[in-house]
Amino acid sequence: MNLYVGNISPSVQHAELLNMFEGMGQVLYAKLAGSKNENSEDNKGYAFVYVPNDECARNAVASLNGTLLKGEKLTVSPMVERPGVVGGILK
Repeated sequence: MNLYVGNISPSVQHAELLNMFEGMGQVLYAKLAGSKNENSEDNKGYAFVYVPNDECARNAVASLNGTLLKGEKLTVSPMVERPGVVGGILK
């Protein structure tokens, strides 16, 4: 299940996001939008995380939505597919 993570502080790095979700189960993919590399602090405030197990994904949403990370209250929800967009990336 693809998850959308919003309201991310620009100072959050890839490893911090990944660590937060790995506590919920296996993560196959995590991408901070706008980050030039995994150590940069220049994200656009949102990310996409792919958790292959739907139960783990639902637990992640229930546990992490509203969690504070570097002073920002995260929004975590199942990603809604839109026409012309695949996995958060425009076709």
